Amino acid sequence: MLSEPTIQRRSEGHYLAIAKTVHMHDIPHELPPLIPEVKQYMLEHDIEAAGPDFFLYKSMDESGELDCEAGFSVSQAAEGNGHIVPGIFPAGNYASIIYTGDFKDMMEAHVALENYIVQQGLKEKSTTLEGRTEWGGRTEFYLVDPELEPDPEKWQTEIVFLLED
Repeated sequence: MLSEPTIQRRSEGHYLAIAKTVHMHDIPHELPPLIPEVKQYMLEHDIEAAGPDFFLYKSMDESGELDCEAGFSVSQAAEGNGHIVPGIFPAGNYASIIYTGDFKDMMEAHVALENYIVQQGLKEKSTTLEGRTEWGGRTEFYLVDPELEPDPEKWQTEIVFLLED
């Protein structure tokens, strides 16, 4: 199930994450285990999450290999340790949609949001060079934790794409 897409102005936001390069088919196995590592680091350093965990998709090549980050928003800039890296979600206008359901079917939400952006006459912030597309801010925020809610039909994910100014 999909919500109506919206456009929202968001302020700059800080985060802590682990960066990893994975093929799109390996996301379900490779990225989720990174979240507890980031959470443990934050606990050890008394850093509180300022939002749900997320996967940030930074770039993708023609074969489906993605540069990703998995982590948590934090309320202010925080230091990492090399493995855990700090980052910033840039301020700007974001297209947003909320997907409810099993993660395996989430691609339909990405396509719906891409189509909405085009229909609104807007453009996602991205560049493509030598077959690799780099996004300015393409993120999935996991609003319902599967460990707390076992029914995949109740899982909710907010998908946001940074737009060109």
